This record gives sequence, C-alpha cells and structure tokens, in this order.
Amino acid sequence: MVLPMDWERFLAPYLDLQKFYHKLEEFLGDEKNIVPEKGLIFHVFSRITPGEVRCVLYGEDPYPRITSANGIAFWDAEIKEWDNRSNGNALKNILKALLVAKGQAIYQTSIAECRAKARRMQFFTPPQLFEFWLQQGLLPVNAAMTFSSFADKAKHFAFWRSFHAALIHALNVRGSSPHYVLWGRRAWRWEEEILKSIDQPSKIIKQGHPTFIHQFLDATQPTWSPFQELQQHTPLKWY
Repeated sequence: MVLPMDWERFLAPYLDLQKFYHKLEEFLGDEKNIVPEKGLIFHVFSRITPGEVRCVLYGEDPYPRITSANGIAFWDAEIKEWDNRSNGNALKNILKALLVAKGQAIYQTSIAECRAKARRMQFFTPPQLFEFWLQQGLLPVNAAMTFSSFADKAKHFAFWRSFHAALIHALNVRGSSPHYVLWGRRAWRWEEEILKSIDQPSKIIKQGHPTFIHQFLDATQPTWSPFQELQQHTPLKWY
C-alpha cells in the first residue's frame, strides 16, 4: 500500500509520505470492506511515471464493488467486453459518448444499440480503451481513492485532500502543467486548488459525471459529446 519509487521521489518535497502512509493505515484500520483492495489503491501510479503525465482525469470515488474497482478511475474491472453487464452506468455511458463523438450514435441511441455498434466496428474493448489512454499520458484518478460505505463517503473525500493537493502542485510546478479533466461535482471542487499553480487556466475542463447520462451528454444537442471537447482541447487522442 505504497506508491512506486519514482512517484515517492516526485511527491516527497510536497508531502511527508511516511507520515501519510501511517495516517492511511490508521484511517483504513481493520476495515474489511475497503474498495479497491488495499494493494490496488495506488495501482494507477504503477502504470504511468510522473514525467509521462500529460492529462489528469479526476473522478469522484471508486466503484463500490470489489470486483469493479481496480485503482484506475472509471475502469470497471468486471467489464472485459462492452456486452458484459455491470451494476454501474459510468462505463456504458462513456461508450455512448465515444460513439456520439465518432458520429455513430446520438443522445437517444439505446445502450443496446451502442453495444451492437461497438461490436460491428470492432471498437476498443474497455481494457483496450484505458490502455490507449494510459499510453498517451492520461492519469485517471479519483478524488477519494478509497471507499468503504455510502455513509462514510465524506470521510474518504476529506482524507485524500492532502494527497491530491501535493499531487496537483507537484505536477504543475515541474515545468509545463498537465491538462485537467474534472468529471462530476466532487471533481469540480479541485478547480480552485489547480488554479493556484497551473500555467494556463484553460487547461482545466469541467464536465458532467458519466454515471448520469443527462449530465454527461445533452438531450438538447443530441450529436454533442464531451469527448469532442476533450479531443479538441487536450493533447490526447480519446477515440
């Protein structure tokens, strides 16, 4: 339950990591319902180095299922193919938004139709999609990197504040700051902190949370997709 060494060196000037790890152990205690598994809490940091980060995607908190949460925001580990079913809406709404961006769907297109189109197009599988993003320098991370129960969500968001404040500052002062994509109101709250050290405020993009289709897409603009904005205003290719 520690960061890779390159991330420890990167964050050490801004966060007392040994003290933070001790507080993390105390915070989680003997809680048996921690999501993700303790060994996966920092998983995303093992997939990308500090120097590779070109864009940070902030979500809210992990999927509340041990079989879904893998320490990478929005990646549902249960979903290997788009036809796989899950209790969550985020990933299937991400698929719809991607197809809208590609001109293959509109707001009113059903998820069943989207899955069928993805099959016919041989579109990225969910794991391939996240690998595609990671390889380009995306850091998908949740504002609360742990979850134990819906009643305790506020405690998890509060605990992780010091970690994210240090992460944002370290990324922004290394030279050119990354872009930030904030999905959902909990993620939007980090805008003020990012603005303290970012070199260009226009690098911050606030969008709705993909769990809620009416926030993520727009029924009044059925051919609009948040991924069109991301493709235009960030250095990554999203689809």
